[in-house]
Amino acid sequence: MWGRKIDLRLVEVSALGGGGVDIDTLRNAACIEATENHDGVIVMNTTTFAGTAQLCITEEHDSVLIGHEALPAEYLQRGGGRLFTTATTVEEIFGALAKYVTDNGALEGRRVGVVAPNTPGEAEAVEGGLVATLQALGVDVRVFDVLDCAGTSFCVGGMAESVQRLIEEDVDVLFPTLNAVSLPGYINEMVTQGFRPGDVQIYNSDFNSQGNEVVADLILTFGGAAAGELYDGTVLLVTTDQGRFRDPGWEPSAFGEMCMREYREYSATGEDYDPRDPVETNKYGILALVCSVYRVALRAVYDAGPNPGRADIAAAMENLGPVDLPFMLPASLAPGKWSMGDSLQPVTFR
Repeated sequence: MWGRKIDLRLVEVSALGGGGVDIDTLRNAACIEATENHDGVIVMNTTTFAGTAQLCITEEHDSVLIGHEALPAEYLQRGGGRLFTTATTVEEIFGALAKYVTDNGALEGRRVGVVAPNTPGEAEAVEGGLVATLQALGVDVRVFDVLDCAGTSFCVGGMAESVQRLIEEDVDVLFPTLNAVSLPGYINEMVTQGFRPGDVQIYNSDFNSQGNEVVADLILTFGGAAAGELYDGTVLLVTTDQGRFRDPGWEPSAFGEMCMREYREYSATGEDYDPRDPVETNKYGILALVCSVYRVALRAVYDAGPNPGRADIAAAMENLGPVDLPFMLPASLAPGKWSMGDSLQPVTFR
């Protein structure tokens, strides 16, 4: 690219935490490794990398970070045009979710509960983006609980007490904004305390990757059949296009096929994933996500010119305009618009 090669480095960090070290500390250590040890100009992530480490990369070290999860608007602002996501802001997706369910009358006369994790920045975003919006729309929010993650990804502190409050307040609509490894436990605790299918309508979103089909499957995998039955019928508002492969008339997107072709031809394994296969479609999807994040990064490097500085690359990235994401859904970047997603789709967990 402009006569230079791209130097890719790998930095690994625990997804779950534990071992006596706060997960936010581990993620910040990964930030230091990426920015100081490797002098990374662009950091890319396609898994879970939440918390203050995002600001460590962008605010403290002036590097670009591209992720894929809904992020607090405060973090994007503090990132100063260097923090990007393929999704939306937390406030945007929660505001849209609140409006979606109230516009169709789904919360009329209902008693609502909201549960959030105390992962840095997340509980505040849930309260400001979802709880406050619901209350402003006249919704009866009976319970807003924040579970203690104790420095890990397992947010179980206060879980049993929170479910008990749902019972005491006769909650019949729930917004559980927990992460992938905590939500199955919460739903299972609801089953343990007597909730049955039909007792509560659940709504969720892309926040904490719950709109991802692989993540949603963890409800059944780790929560068990009863938890899966309780979660059945959950309505989610998401930035991706999950589950479409089950439609007999569905065709994979041109972008996804291009990514698969390049991976098949140039990777060491030569794998070829079938997007219509129930198992391989998930691998196909993560491949397309990685491909899209790399494409955004490399387009910015190219547009920044032959000998760019860090600021040039960040400026080029936020001026990319339309960008390619998995499923070829509408997405774009512009000055001051650092969240790429331009559309939301309602889907139902079955």
